[in-house]
Amino acid sequence: MKKNGPGKKKEGRLNILERASEMFDLPGEVVAGVTRVTITGGGRVYVENHRGIIDYSDTDIVLSGGRTVIRISGRGLQLRSMSTSELLITGSVLNVAYEY
Repeated sequence: MKKNGPGKKKEGRLNILERASEMFDLPGEVVAGVTRVTITGGGRVYVENHRGIIDYSDTDIVLSGGRTVIRISGRGLQLRSMSTSELLITGSVLNVAYEY
């Protein structure tokens, strides 16, 4: 078995998504379709690559992230815009939690 030198990754260990990510210099979560949550100032939450809304109220919004559940808690929460894979939530955001 051939060994690589120190600090070199073994090509066989990288899966196809990791190789694509490296080749195109993209973050791994973009290539793999992982849910990304961006919080801006406590009043806006932008979610990319979600898999749907599980529950919705003005105090809690629960989203499917595939293997995870994302729970956004606060006051006066509203879905401002939504597409099949992105959504924008506004209001007083108090907590964002990932549940596995």
